[in-house]
Amino acid sequence: MKVNCTLTLWTMILWMILLSSTEVLAQKKKPTDSVDVTISLRKRFAQNAPVDSVYIFFDRYNHTGAGIIKKVYYPKNNKVVIPSVPPGKYYIGMFCLGTHMQYFSEVTFVNNRRSNKLKFKMNRSETFVPGNYVALVQFDLNRLAVTNPKTFR
Repeated sequence: MKVNCTLTLWTMILWMILLSSTEVLAQKKKPTDSVDVTISLRKRFAQNAPVDSVYIFFDRYNHTGAGIIKKVYYPKNNKVVIPSVPPGKYYIGMFCLGTHMQYFSEVTFVNNRRSNKLKFKMNRSETFVPGNYVALVQFDLNRLAVTNPKTFR
C-alpha cells in the first residue's frame, strides 16, 4: 500500500511539473485582426486644386462583402488613414470630391505582412479661366511602336 501511495504521489508530481512547464495558449498575445491603411495623394503639379474630401469604399474581392468600408474622409497633408480594416483581398475605390474630381481604383491585399500604404497620382486640375486652356496630353511610352520590340521583327 505504501509503494502504491508513493507511486501515485510521484506520478501526480510529474504530471504537475509537465503541465506547468507547457505554455498556456490562452495567455499568449494574439495578433491584431485589423490593420490601418494609409492612402496618400501625390500632386503632379504645384498649382493643383486641393482635395477637400474623398469617398472611399472597400469591397471584398471574392464578392462576400460589398461595402466593408464606405465613408467620406477628409485628407490631412494629402493623406487619409483608414483604421481597423479586416485583412483580405479588396477592390478599393476612391472618389475625390470638391474642386478636384477624380476616381482611383486598385485591387490589393490588406494584411499585417504588407505595408498597406497606397499612393495615387493626381491629374492636373485648375480653376477655369476663359481663353487659357491647356490640353491634357497623355501617352504611354511602353505602347509606342518605336519602343516595342515586337515591331522590329
